[in-house]
Amino acid sequence: MSEYISIVPKVIQENEFLEIASDFGDPLEVIREAISNAYDANATQLIINILMDSSQGYQNLIIEFHDNGEGMSYERLINNFWNLGDSYSKDFHDKIGEKGHGTKIYLRADFIDVLTNNGDCVYHSICDGPFKALRKRKLHEPKVCQVENGAIPKGTKIKLEGYSKEYSRYKQDIIKDYIYWFTKHGSIEGEFPENGKKDFKIFLKALDVDDMEELEFGHRFAPENSNINELFGQYETNAAEYFVKKYVWKNEKLEKFPHIKYDVVINVEGDTAKREYNTMLSSRKMNKTGKYKVSDRYGLWLCKDYIPIQRVNDWVTNFGTGSNSVVMLHGFINCQDFNLTANRGTIANTNIDVIENMKAEIETILDFINEDLYKKELFTLKQWQSEAKTMKIEQIEFNRRKSTLGNRKLVNINGIKILEPSSESETFMVFNTLYNFYPSKFEFEPLDYNTSIGIDILARNKTDAKISDCEFWYVELKYVLSANDFNHSFKNLRWIVCWDFGKDIKDGTEIKSNVDSQERVFRIIKTKENKNLYYLENDNSSIRIKILRLKEFIESDLDMKFMYL
Repeated sequence: MSEYISIVPKVIQENEFLEIASDFGDPLEVIREAISNAYDANATQLIINILMDSSQGYQNLIIEFHDNGEGMSYERLINNFWNLGDSYSKDFHDKIGEKGHGTKIYLRADFIDVLTNNGDCVYHSICDGPFKALRKRKLHEPKVCQVENGAIPKGTKIKLEGYSKEYSRYKQDIIKDYIYWFTKHGSIEGEFPENGKKDFKIFLKALDVDDMEELEFGHRFAPENSNINELFGQYETNAAEYFVKKYVWKNEKLEKFPHIKYDVVINVEGDTAKREYNTMLSSRKMNKTGKYKVSDRYGLWLCKDYIPIQRVNDWVTNFGTGSNSVVMLHGFINCQDFNLTANRGTIANTNIDVIENMKAEIETILDFINEDLYKKELFTLKQWQSEAKTMKIEQIEFNRRKSTLGNRKLVNINGIKILEPSSESETFMVFNTLYNFYPSKFEFEPLDYNTSIGIDILARNKTDAKISDCEFWYVELKYVLSANDFNHSFKNLRWIVCWDFGKDIKDGTEIKSNVDSQERVFRIIKTKENKNLYYLENDNSSIRIKILRLKEFIESDLDMKFMYL
């Protein structure tokens, strides 16, 4: 029997370095990495300076990071900063770095310059064209030397040249927004005072500003504002837009994995409350063009190290009163047992059973929030708003209708004062009153009235003589008969009752059905008594559609006069 020979697997280093460096998509992720490194180095401040150098005759983006942390020893610089998969932080539970991948994002630069002081020694390390070399499947070649101690205060300074060509991403407001949403400095850890590093500060200057701006630690939430009585008293029908209530759970344990803990912070925020602290939001109401919409950013985020990693709005199934309710949530779930992909883009490396258990528990938390808001909070406020809005609309309509009364005429029909109609429904009311008092004046008997579908009235002939072979016909109601607004077919139609004619109606006018495109011609016929009869005719049909003009009918046939109210 042959003897087994040991195989030593090898890694093609340049391929692995290139893949990891290429895996970071957003050019601002380099800022996230620098902030995480500064926190892991126990720094209290980080200076981020971004500028454009054109001294070489072309535009060259320069990004500088300078922290006052503990600096790097020679071994850490060689083994942890430049090596792949060799993280110093992985041995400390309170450190962010764990895979040894993060600093490889710097390899995307044209030139890397590192100066670090650990309190004992100062080291200078450079690397020229790392990404260019890796794309040629050659390993980059960083260099290091020890320099005089006075070269830099304790801490680390990194300078990246030619890191990106996406210059528009390196504006002050865009970077600030990114820092407060997707880095350690904007983490939700500040919501738990026993954990928060509130003494850390960032000083930022991007391409479009001249001065450094100080950024204090902690994610930005809208301040709580959940007293519904005060909100309604101040804002009435807009009160829910200002509603904010925070829910916090600390050191919760998964039911099926009791050794796994998680923390939850969820702000329920109205739309206006969001926009008052988040200037990046676009708004149609406020005619404001922002960098993103509420739906692009809000909802539920899964976090590790209290840094948002992955949004999971699909976990929100029964919250609120509509499909858009999820963006009322400004929520984060942090779990240190989430296993991230190499670029920290998702939690896809986490045990699927852990994820499913976490999802189930978050659904329970959302059910609690939902019930709480229904009982005494936001949804009560929304109900009040709806009622107040209805009352407001009704009052506006009441005032409008009252103000128009002075311009409207009325007629006295057997002691009943009937206003000149202003709509189809009022036209029906006038017609109904006239028919009840003067049924003999009409050639048809109205039997069924329905405006929800089809033509308005089903009527029956009063005479024994049947028109064609049918006893029942339609009667269409119009407030004003117009040549361009006939939304029914002429089939089965025998009468049209309207209040008046539009200005576009005269003898010979063609009226086309919007339903079947059939045409009829409007005709006026004078009687011996010098009264007008109105019809719609078609040469291909023996049936004339009679038109009853109620305004003229009242004045001529009934000899009644209108007067102003």
